[in-house]
Amino acid sequence: MSQGQKQGGGGIVVLLLAAALFAPPANNLRFHVQRFFGLYVTPTRTIIESEVDKAADAWNVSRSVLRALVQVESSYRPNALSPVGARGVAQIMPFNAKRCGLSHDQKLWDAVHNVRCGARILAEELDQHGDLKKALTVYNCGRVKCKEGEKYASKVIALSRVM
Repeated sequence: MSQGQKQGGGGIVVLLLAAALFAPPANNLRFHVQRFFGLYVTPTRTIIESEVDKAADAWNVSRSVLRALVQVESSYRPNALSPVGARGVAQIMPFNAKRCGLSHDQKLWDAVHNVRCGARILAEELDQHGDLKKALTVYNCGRVKCKEGEKYASKVIALSRVM
């Protein structure tokens, strides 16, 4: 092969090698490959649960708390939209996209980005407040004292105990 020619198929080989090395469960592989190529695919609940666990581990928050948060926020619906504009499975407000390192708020519709962002925000609030109930209250309403947020926090905590 001359220097000017390109070797074909190299990218696919690298992708298949990466898929083999990181080996997500078979039902998740198609989702992640399509997502890698920029295609939007609605994830199944199983995929979202797997991503919730990965995000919880990455941000050192309880898996059961993050799962309960997602259940309360959206019932695992990636297209959930609140009346105030919170988006996705972890119900992230658009102004938090940059806080989570996302280039724009449209990425919040991606369930993987959304769950990772939710885990990050919860971890940051836990670090700042040192108390799960306070952190969840702030996650929900943006401040420590908020009746609606306190009810929300109690609901998430109670649900996390049975998950």
